[in-house]
Amino acid sequence: MPDYLLEVGTEELPAEQVTDSQERLKSLISEALREANVKFDDITSFGTPRRLTCVVQGIAAVQETVQKKVSGPAVKSSFDPSGKALPPAIGFAQKNGLSVEQLQREEVGGVEKLVANLTIKGKPVGEVLREIVPASIMQLSTERMMRWGSSELKFSRPIRWIVSLLDSEEVPLALDTIESGRKTFGNRVLAPGTIDIVNTKSYVEALRGVRVLVDASERQEVIRNQVQAVSAKVSGKPRQLGGSLLDEVVNITEWPHAILGEFEKEFLDLPDKLIETIMIHHQRYFPVERQDGGDSKKRLLPYFVTVSNNDRQEAEAIIKQGNERVIRARLADGRFFYFEDQKTKLTARSHALEQLTFQEGLGSYLDKSQRLVSGARILIDSLPLDARIAICLEKTMELCKLDLVTSLVRELPELQGYVGSWYAEQEGAPPDVVTAIASHYAPRSQSDGIPGDTVGQFAAVIDKLDNVVALFALGRRPTGSSDPYALRRQSQGIIDILFDGLNSYRVNITALIELFLALVQPSLEKKKGFDAKKTVADVKDFLSQRVRTKLQERGYRREIIDAATTSFDPLENIPDLLTRCEALQKQASTPEGLEVIRVGVRIGNILNDTSVGSVDVALFDIDEEKQLWETFQTKVVSVWERDGQFHHPSSAQDYQRMLELLKAIVKPVDAFFEKVMVNDPDTAKKNNRQGLLRLIYHYFASVADYPKLQPLLP
Repeated sequence: MPDYLLEVGTEELPAEQVTDSQERLKSLISEALREANVKFDDITSFGTPRRLTCVVQGIAAVQETVQKKVSGPAVKSSFDPSGKALPPAIGFAQKNGLSVEQLQREEVGGVEKLVANLTIKGKPVGEVLREIVPASIMQLSTERMMRWGSSELKFSRPIRWIVSLLDSEEVPLALDTIESGRKTFGNRVLAPGTIDIVNTKSYVEALRGVRVLVDASERQEVIRNQVQAVSAKVSGKPRQLGGSLLDEVVNITEWPHAILGEFEKEFLDLPDKLIETIMIHHQRYFPVERQDGGDSKKRLLPYFVTVSNNDRQEAEAIIKQGNERVIRARLADGRFFYFEDQKTKLTARSHALEQLTFQEGLGSYLDKSQRLVSGARILIDSLPLDARIAICLEKTMELCKLDLVTSLVRELPELQGYVGSWYAEQEGAPPDVVTAIASHYAPRSQSDGIPGDTVGQFAAVIDKLDNVVALFALGRRPTGSSDPYALRRQSQGIIDILFDGLNSYRVNITALIELFLALVQPSLEKKKGFDAKKTVADVKDFLSQRVRTKLQERGYRREIIDAATTSFDPLENIPDLLTRCEALQKQASTPEGLEVIRVGVRIGNILNDTSVGSVDVALFDIDEEKQLWETFQTKVVSVWERDGQFHHPSSAQDYQRMLELLKAIVKPVDAFFEKVMVNDPDTAKKNNRQGLLRLIYHYFASVADYPKLQPLLP
């Protein structure tokens, strides 16, 4: 079977769109072929800044012939009493290319209808491709589409050419005035002319001949090897040789060539993170550090690696000089701002913070800073924190936003947090505060981890939660794929920190949500449609969804998660939630444990409510209810209660002990339900028996909502 090649040539695409667009094109073509009943073996996609490509391997030469049944009008409205066809029947038959006599009759939904049984003969695949490919290309939508010239087309960047080949034969396509062919373009600098693609199998090598590596994975490997090789020439190794920087460089080159550049050593007195940020975010350079690691804060060498799209030897010196000139200017600016900022202490910048708007309608960053301090104090009062952590957390919240009004952060917003950390260290702040000011923004991206320090973890939760609550209160929650304020990422960061960092602390997120909303509410009371209760509920639901997902990722079954999260507010005590889920998971893994679950499910299902009941022993008149009461009192209550009071389980050992005790009542409960009518006609007996069950179920309910576990039962 033949292969089909589609190449869409464009002006340079934004780097962040190349990978997504090539995968999207592959998905669209694949889906369209399946819907058109065209079989194929596999489909591969390629992408460079100037082209998006799909190669369909082993595509069928002819579309499959299919049988199709089309339902038409009701029979009673299609013929007159004499059986003569009426317009509905005639029109339906003509529409499907049949005579009325060829129509069948079938009952559809209780109504006898006319049915057309059609045989749709497959068309040559070239005809099918001409129909589906242009539509697939135009579905490659991005956030910012553009038009060019007099064309009505909209695409991320102007489309300049299209290659469409079935093996060696052209498959003519047209997008507005752009007609397909076999001509493609080489490297814009090294081979700017056109070449003809002879057939689909020669495509990759043909482009290689005009200095284009169309396979992104090959470009990535070339870049990785070259950058490592030139770094080794100065006894160094590259930083950031992976992740977003490498992906971006891959998607801005077609024929990568690594070049080593150099800058003056005196710039190394700047923080490594400052130099690295200037190189990466502004220039897309790979910083070079010592191979032996060296000082933990001063590892960079006075070199960088840039990746050019030009490997001509005569051009290398010019490219090197130009990039060195740019990095010197950038570093000189950074140096100036870094030392100029330090002439004013962080603590003296509060007045400037008051002039920086946090969100329209919610005051300034000074107002936000004060909310963060309030959140820290609530946590400090509610948790048994080490005195050092408590003091440093409050100090971090006071200082963590002050660098937003520094010149260096205005110039390099990516450094917010880091700049405050450097200046706080210069001013003698405690090490925990210095670290937390920088780390509280983490995770800053999907590839970033949570803060590595406890103070930073607490600070991150407080800061991110304030952002989420404030923006939800303004009505700016994420919708669909739109999330301009990164609230999904921030919410996931909160949950990740609570699960993976602060899982030994009972951080009451619900209380913090209510606190932050109360602090911003005076600014929002005149806002049309503002509803404080709904906002709290929306934020809690938004975070709870991520709690459930996190539990699923940890391997807990859906039924266990449902039972554990509906019995108690999951946002009030994450450590307790994790402990209960683990106890339930263990309970559900043994036959004895499943018997206890069965009893809990049965009792929970029979009760109208789960409030604690009361019992009058004198009303027991059946041996089985007396036996259940006696077993429950001697084997469970007397062992569990302290000073006649029920105490809620609070540790893994507590939950395990509770579930072990409940095994004793399995048989008495079964006997009770077999011999005793709970809903007795005698109201006093009914209430007394339900009271007994409520007392028993109170122990189950202290662990979970047991009826939610019913699907686990064999």
